[in-house]
Amino acid sequence: MDFQLLVLTFCVLLVVLLARLLIILRTRDCKPGRKGFVSVLAVAGSGGHTTELLRLLGSLSSSYTPRYYVIADTDKMSEDKITTFESTKGKKTSEAQFTIHRIPRSREVLQSWSSSVLTTLYSFFYSLPLVFRLKPDLVSASNQGKWLWLQ
Repeated sequence: MDFQLLVLTFCVLLVVLLARLLIILRTRDCKPGRKGFVSVLAVAGSGGHTTELLRLLGSLSSSYTPRYYVIADTDKMSEDKITTFESTKGKKTSEAQFTIHRIPRSREVLQSWSSSVLTTLYSFFYSLPLVFRLKPDLVSASNQGKWLWLQ
């Protein structure tokens, strides 16, 4: 019974978020850079997904700044890759404008699927205030190059 309540809660939250997304997309003209700079929130995975994300971000112009990176609190390798990428990018431009934010990992390697539901929800609710505080114009997830314009 508790699992059904958890699934129902997740479904309700998903519907609310999708409704909010539809409202945003229908009421605003999605033209990046219209107000000048475009802030980017990049959610980095681990390993090859971070490399893929950085490759995509490397192709963006300097008007995509500041860049906010979100990584798992246990992911040291992604932090090193991002810092190296930004220091290289900073040499090409006047100064690198980025910050790295840490959130709890959604699912650890070899973690059971049943317990990952709770850790994923914890990570999700932990990250919501961060997104509302940063108010990015563009959100990018590192898996398969997904981009979401918020403005």
